Amino acid sequence: MARSHSPSRRKAPALAGCLAAAVVIAGCGSSPAADAVPPGAVKVPAGALVQDGQITYCSDISAPPLTFYDAAQKPVGAEIELGDAIAAQLGVRARWANTSFNGIIPALQARQCDAIVSQLYIKPEREKVVDFVPYMYASNTLMVANGTTDVTAAGDLCGKKAAGQTGTTVVQYLTDESAKCAAAGKPTIDIRQFTKDTDALQQLRLGLVDGYGTTLETAAYVLTQQQGAFKLAGEPFNRIKVGIATRKDGPALHDALTQAFAAVQTSGGYSAVLTKWKLTGDDIAQ
Repeated sequence: MARSHSPSRRKAPALAGCLAAAVVIAGCGSSPAADAVPPGAVKVPAGALVQDGQITYCSDISAPPLTFYDAAQKPVGAEIELGDAIAAQLGVRARWANTSFNGIIPALQARQCDAIVSQLYIKPEREKVVDFVPYMYASNTLMVANGTTDVTAAGDLCGKKAAGQTGTTVVQYLTDESAKCAAAGKPTIDIRQFTKDTDALQQLRLGLVDGYGTTLETAAYVLTQQQGAFKLAGEPFNRIKVGIATRKDGPALHDALTQAFAAVQTSGGYSAVLTKWKLTGDDIAQ
C-alpha cells in the first residue's frame, strides 16, 4: 500500500508496549470504548489481547482520509473510526500505536500490538505470515502536477523521476514499469522511496519528481484539499482487498475480529463510515 499525509507528527510520551528496538513507533493514541457494550457484543477470549480490556492497533497514522492526526493531535479518519467501532463491539478500549509502515508487520509479530489496521493489502506473501480480516478495497494511482502533458500513465515515466513510500505495492508497480522501460531499450524510472508518504508527496509538490504513486483514497483527499495543484495520470491500478492483520498464533482474536466486523456491517456503522469519508466505492461487499 501507499500511505499519505499527516499535518504534523505527535510528540507524546512513550507508553508501555509502544516501543520496540526492531521497529519505529512514533506515538500511541487511545480511544475510549463505548460507555455500554453493544447488544450481542463479541466476547474476546481470555489471553487473546496483549493487555486485557484494550486492543492495540498498529497503524501508520499518516494517510488521510484513512488515518491522520487532527489539529488537536487526535487520530482520526475512516480506519480509525472503523477500528474504534470494532473495539466497541468487542467491549474493549482501542489504542492506536503510530507505527512506521515498513516495520508494521514486525511490530505485530513482536506483540507491540494486537492487530494492524493500516490499509495493509492482502497479498499471498503476507498471508504466509499473518491472518487477515478483509474490510475494504483499495487501488493505486499516479499523480502528477496539474498542467503536466507528457505523463499520462506510468509507462510515460521512462527516464523520469517518481516517488512512493517504501514497502508499498505502488513502489513495486513502478519497479515493474521501470523493467519494462529497460526491456524496450528506454531509460529506467528513477524511483525515489520515502519512509513517509507525506515526504513522497512533498517531492512532487516541490517539483523534484515527475510523478507520485499512492492510493486512490489518498489521491482523492489530496485533490480535495489542494485543488488545482495536482491531477491523476491514467486509470487506477492494482485494485486489491485490504484487511486487519493478526498473528498466525492468534486464531481466537482473528475470529473475534471477524465477528465484530460483521456486526459493525449489520448495524450500518460500516456504511456510515464509508459514506462520511467518501469511500463507498471501496465497500468490501461490492
